[in-house]
This record gives sequence, structure tokens and C-alpha cells, in this order.
Amino acid sequence: MKKIILALDGDHFPEGAFELAAFLHQREPLLMTGVFLSPIDVSKIVAYTGLEAVPLMPSVIEGDYSEKVTRNVDLFRSRCEAAGMEFRIHNDSDNLPLASLINESRFADLLFISGQSFFSNISRDQPNEYMQELLKKTECPVVLVPDSFQVPRKVMLMYDGEASSVFAIKQFAYLFPEMVDLPVSLVELTAHPDQKLPDQEEVTELAARHFRDLTLKEMALENKKHFTGWLLDNKDTMLVIGAYGRSLFSTLFKRSFADELISQLQLPLFIAHK
Repeated sequence: MKKIILALDGDHFPEGAFELAAFLHQREPLLMTGVFLSPIDVSKIVAYTGLEAVPLMPSVIEGDYSEKVTRNVDLFRSRCEAAGMEFRIHNDSDNLPLASLINESRFADLLFISGQSFFSNISRDQPNEYMQELLKKTECPVVLVPDSFQVPRKVMLMYDGEASSVFAIKQFAYLFPEMVDLPVSLVELTAHPDQKLPDQEEVTELAARHFRDLTLKEMALENKKHFTGWLLDNKDTMLVIGAYGRSLFSTLFKRSFADELISQLQLPLFIAHK
């Protein structure tokens, strides 16, 4: 049984993330932990203002936020019960939401967040500052799920020659045994068409041991519109990538391209780093 964290901030309920977790639960029972986060981060306010403390800010939002949390907790509880999922409720409203969520991730197998609405009160442009920081510091793999998506019936493993992409492939195989029988593409992702990646034979040997219906594909990032269009034709797919903000994948996650992946393409993204 896996332990999955579902991050909830403000009054937004991450519908897609919950639905994907419920879909996985039908195949293998899991423990769902709802982590309810404060909509503000006092540490960032202090850093921005240069003050030692901002005692009034939390109290200003306290009443309204408490009502929103209560509604979300009730909704989370009723949805878990309807899905037959074992669940826990963690109210981490200490006004240090990122620190709380990163600490929670240490004790979980997976962290599910909304790919579109995570701390949208800070910025609706994803990945916003909070998502970027979380993806760099989380201590378990993260699954970004759009609010509306198709159930994954295919998987794309992105390999860029770096250790982090191999680590992500292994973590996905270990954590999602219910998906190893799906059609899986191992995509060798390069900066330009003439580039050859290291250890191609080795990564293929590894992937073939875990995924029974495996095909190989080479793709260059030279033309991002082509890459985006290719993903648009594969909406019923989960995308597996390595460390956020490192190596070749840093080009994937420049803000404009991240918007296409997370918002426009409607694909669940599995992201893992050591």
C-alpha cells in the first residue's frame, strides 16, 4: 500500500489530482493523506518586507480561511469515503506552507498537486514560485495533475542521458506497478537531432525489464512546437521526467513551455529527483 499526499491550499480542491489517486486506488489500495496548507507563507513576507515578524497578517485571514479549510476537509473526507479509501487529515496551517509540505513529503511515497491551481492565490502562471521551490526540494516524487485530464493509458519515459532521468524511470516503475503493462515509450530526448545520448543500451535494458510493452523513440528539443504538438496527440499519457530545473529538462521548464505542458496539454507529469 502506498501513502499519497494530496496538497490542498486555499479553497481550491485539486479535482484532477484526487481523481487520478482514486483511479490508482481501484487497482491497488492506498492511504490518502490530505495536507491542508495556509494560503500565505510568513517566511516569505518577512523576507520581502525586512521585518522580524508580521503578527497581523495571519489574524486578518484567519476567520475566512478557517471556513474554507472546513469546507475542503469535509469535501475531502466525503470523497475518500465514497471511493473507499483509507485517509488521514493533516491541518498544516502554520503559515509556513512550503516547509510543512516538504517535511510531509519525507514520510510519503508520492505527492499529488494540481498542475494548474497550486497556490494560484500567489500566481496563476505555472510553475509559480511556490511550485518551483517545491519541485526542487520535495523529498518524494511529485505528480502534477491538471484539473481536467484523461485517465493514463500510455506512459512516456523521458531519457536525456542524465542520472536523474534514470532515477525517475526506476521510481515510476517501483511506485506504479499497476501501469507496467501499459504501452510505454522510452523517449531519448536530445538538444539537437545529431546528438547521441550516453548509455542508450543500458537504459533500454533497464526499462525493458520493468515495462512489457516498450517502444523506443528519439526526439530533439530543437523544435519545441513539434514536441508540444506530439504531446497533444497523446493526451491519455503520463509523462515521466527527471530532476526539475537540472540538465536538459531545465529547457523544458522555462515558464512559457511549462505552461504548455501543465495547462494546455492536460497531461499528468511524474517528476522525481534524488
